Amino acid sequence: MAGMFWERSKASGILAEKHELASRVSALESLVKSKATELEMIRVNSEVDSVALENARQEMMGLQAQTYQDQEQLQLYRELLEDITPPSGLSVSRFQLTLVDSTNIAYRWVARQKTAKMETSIILADIRVMGIRGDKPVSLSLSELDTEVKKMPLAIKFKYFSINQGILSLPDGFNPDTVEISLRYSWSKKLIYKKAFDWKVEE
Repeated sequence: MAGMFWERSKASGILAEKHELASRVSALESLVKSKATELEMIRVNSEVDSVALENARQEMMGLQAQTYQDQEQLQLYRELLEDITPPSGLSVSRFQLTLVDSTNIAYRWVARQKTAKMETSIILADIRVMGIRGDKPVSLSLSELDTEVKKMPLAIKFKYFSINQGILSLPDGFNPDTVEISLRYSWSKKLIYKKAFDWKVEE
């Protein structure tokens, strides 16, 4: 009898999570459509009033960046809704490096949580860039390469996923090879996830 009650409770919890995710997807879809309409209005107005062209351009750039982020979140929520695999704890679902200039690289990565009972948690992320400097192997912390990161590990609070980004400034003579990301919960010393990503920079 207790087993049946637990199974029903578990099924009810899963349905509630699916309903919450579906609601977020619906809200983001409406937001993306609204911003697409707003972008079109800005384009039309800028053609009519050339004096406001520069202001319109700046506004469009900001709106396009926000729309891109909303679309990315929408895609992530859809992936969660469609995911039928068993709970896997913490993971990094996306990792991307983009060239800014000869010494600066933009990075973007997505931390994801999937547990039997989804709760908002504080996750500690340790990120290191491994490579060669001179003829010696070197391991540099993210806090040594991103001026916005003051200390490691990073503390990230989220329920489903967290999109994280910044700029890496590479020191002279350093040739990166991989980026290593480790994740654990703030209340435990046990590593839940650790993976090395190849240093592949998109232009």
